[in-house]
Amino acid sequence: MARSRLTTGGFAEPVVADTAKSLSKQGHRVILLAWDRTGKHETTTTTTEWGTIWRYQEECALNNATLFARKLPGFLSWCTWQILAFQKIEKDIILHYHDLDTLIGGVFTSKLAEIPLVYDCHENYPGLVQGAVSNFVANLLHKLEAGLLKHCNGIISAGPANYARINRMLEEGGKAPFAATEEDAFKVMNLAQRDFLNTKLTRIGNIKRLENYPLRRIENKEKNKEFRLLYIGVLEKYPSRGIIETIKTVSKMKDIQFDIGGFGTLVPTIKKIQKNIKNVNYMGSIHPDNVALKTIECDAVLMALDPNNINNKLSAPNKLFEAMAAGVPLITCKELLMGQFVEREEIGLTFEWGKWDRLKAVLMKMMFDENLCLEMGRRGRRLAERVHNWEYCEDRIESLYRFVKKSRIPKA
Repeated sequence: MARSRLTTGGFAEPVVADTAKSLSKQGHRVILLAWDRTGKHETTTTTTEWGTIWRYQEECALNNATLFARKLPGFLSWCTWQILAFQKIEKDIILHYHDLDTLIGGVFTSKLAEIPLVYDCHENYPGLVQGAVSNFVANLLHKLEAGLLKHCNGIISAGPANYARINRMLEEGGKAPFAATEEDAFKVMNLAQRDFLNTKLTRIGNIKRLENYPLRRIENKEKNKEFRLLYIGVLEKYPSRGIIETIKTVSKMKDIQFDIGGFGTLVPTIKKIQKNIKNVNYMGSIHPDNVALKTIECDAVLMALDPNNINNKLSAPNKLFEAMAAGVPLITCKELLMGQFVEREEIGLTFEWGKWDRLKAVLMKMMFDENLCLEMGRRGRRLAERVHNWEYCEDRIESLYRFVKKSRIPKA
């Protein structure tokens, strides 16, 4: 596996670790070649329950696109050399490259070493960077991705919109739409398990392992003295997640605490603000293994996203599935695909992006209607148990790898 980022603690992100764990369970030896962009981890290698992490230690700020582009070739070259070395002792290798920023290196290494390649596409990468870069560059990345897909033996997509987008790209190449429509995404959400098996393209996403969210722990959790709102994730100015605006909203309310965990360029601002606001609690960077417990203990999860970014608008992020698995309601934005899903399934409440008085109204409604929160949380948990759980994903991963082993290396 190759991934251009780790958590601040130098560990794999949850979906990467879950995929690796399933592959290990299925008999694969897993090695994750990952870029530690803090450049500060004490060791270059770490053994985990599912395999080994090999760290490329080169400091590079997460939000500095220019510096990242300049340093990325060094990471990709390092990955290629490691894989060529592995090939001398391991004959049955499958490459598994995460996201578009590593894919060009994956295709190059696959061709050079004649090794099959799995592309794990976590998001619409051109859509993610649109706004941070020019439209010309975003469209160029879209066409580049479309051209590289034909050289992949297997493809894993995350959210339903991304699955629909990649499916069109496989059929139409660079002429495919830049992003899927909401209608396309909902069609994917209604597909049966068999539609994701024995095929080049499958869907995994940010779905959670329910054993990490034990039902007994959920049912026996103690009631909080104050309403606990939780956000754990990336803390960056762009694309906005409304964290600063939520802090300002909560600061004017009583009997509520906003717990924030994560890393990013907003951290110094949040630390400065919380000194003067008693009901805001910055917890620091949270280890992935502790996210489940923090989520179970809260009363609601916040996942506000600026819908003007197309990747935000059509995403199905970690927070959605964490809230469902933990049996707590989600607060998100009405304009998002996620928001429509939350409203349709009645597993949380929504507000319009930018209307922070409506966020306050949503919080007040939850605070004073405990039964409503409990019912929304229970519906989310039942939905996770019935449809959105990792057992289905594990079957899809196993099926995809069988498909890849049977297929030939695509010719240049």
